[in-house]
Amino acid sequence: MQSLKDQSISLKFKQPLFLGGLIIISLLVAFGIAQLGIAFGVVFILLLLAIPLFLISLLNPQNGFLILTVYGYFLFLIGRLSPVDIPTGIGIEVVSSILFVGLLVKEFKVVGDRWRLFKNPVTYLLLVSETYNLVQGANPNSVSIAGWIVSLRGIVFTLILYFIVIKVFTDFNYVKRFTQLWLFLAVLAGLYGIYQEIFGYSDFEWRAIYANPKTFNLISVWSGIRKFSFLSDVAAFGLLMAFGGIFTTIMILGPYKPHIKVVLLICTLIMFAGMTYSGTRSATAMIPVGIVFYILLSLNNKVTIVFLGVSVIIFCAILFGPFYSPSIQRLKSTFSPSEDPSMQVRDRNRTAIQPYIYSHPIGGGVFTTNDIGHVYSPGHRLAGFQTDSGYLKTALEKGWIGLIIQLALYSVIMAIGISNYFKVRDPEIKIYYAAYMASFFALTVANFAQATTGQKPISLIFISIHALFPNMIKFDKPQIRARG
Repeated sequence: MQSLKDQSISLKFKQPLFLGGLIIISLLVAFGIAQLGIAFGVVFILLLLAIPLFLISLLNPQNGFLILTVYGYFLFLIGRLSPVDIPTGIGIEVVSSILFVGLLVKEFKVVGDRWRLFKNPVTYLLLVSETYNLVQGANPNSVSIAGWIVSLRGIVFTLILYFIVIKVFTDFNYVKRFTQLWLFLAVLAGLYGIYQEIFGYSDFEWRAIYANPKTFNLISVWSGIRKFSFLSDVAAFGLLMAFGGIFTTIMILGPYKPHIKVVLLICTLIMFAGMTYSGTRSATAMIPVGIVFYILLSLNNKVTIVFLGVSVIIFCAILFGPFYSPSIQRLKSTFSPSEDPSMQVRDRNRTAIQPYIYSHPIGGGVFTTNDIGHVYSPGHRLAGFQTDSGYLKTALEKGWIGLIIQLALYSVIMAIGISNYFKVRDPEIKIYYAAYMASFFALTVANFAQATTGQKPISLIFISIHALFPNMIKFDKPQIRARG
């Protein structure tokens, strides 16, 4: 006998009005594709997907932020698969804006101090940083205001995203859900990078590579073809793999059952393998930096001493062992910078441009360096200068004052993280602090050699850490703290 629910569904599909509506929509879509091309069909499908996502993000911002994280991983894959050129990057800003509106609506229902979670040094320094970016519009050293106008989009996005992460991380279970999600997606990216190494790039990926000659030159090196998985480029892929690999390496030492530690070890190996195939040297350098930081953080722990010994053995085996594959050779070259011609060129460029930094305390203006400088600041002294380093880019565009503000923000985030690490008593929250701190610190150090903090999807995790370090201690169990 058919259930009441099945009968109800059957009746709905039999209704002439329902069927007539489907037919009309199908005809309209077919007509639109015939008149406007496949682009109309792509836009229609995206809108069809966007409506339920819009409602989820508006009604449940926590789930909306998880959707935003997933989209941050796959937006470049969507762009490569699409038969038409669609601005997938703007989707992150659209979803963030929806989340922001949803959270604001909820805020009006809150009784008491709505801004309590924002009252911390990270918020204050972030506001100083973005205010400084805002006043860059009056920088007399810039030759055009076009770059500054474009930068307003980044300023608003950063502040909105910070507001979101402060408000969605309301309990430790959600922190774990978010962490498990981005780690799962990172492992997925690592597995796809390994697939690309074994089977090569697919046709749609080669089309995207050949569409930009610079992309082909970037992935083609003496060690072979570098891999970018489904992310934007090899650098973003390598940095994410190093970040995730450091995180899971430290989580293995946490208060988890053996089978969980085995899973974490497998995830670590997958991500480190993906990092190797990306051929990103700055990502490789992140690993010893993150590991050493954790060792110094927990040196009084016996497990840490064992971990130190194992790490040294593995590092020496890779560096001096008889491994001669192209990927391993490129990895080894990370620790021989004096023998790397590209590193020598970068060092000479840094030395040559230092007088400009000293004589321009507020910099030359935003979007004046690298190739984009030719677009927004044609004729500028810095246009076309390849910064490579994220800190050098800041120093040139925003001056040494801007660099001091940036470093102060990162230092305060780390100081709060370290302080709370030693205060917290819950062993799981403590290991989360340690893992996020080691990964965050390694990423900020890698910023000396490469612009690391703005790469998607890692930028979403990076800004989340701004909220996690000051507030995660609030999830500590009071009874555990009392016993401590």
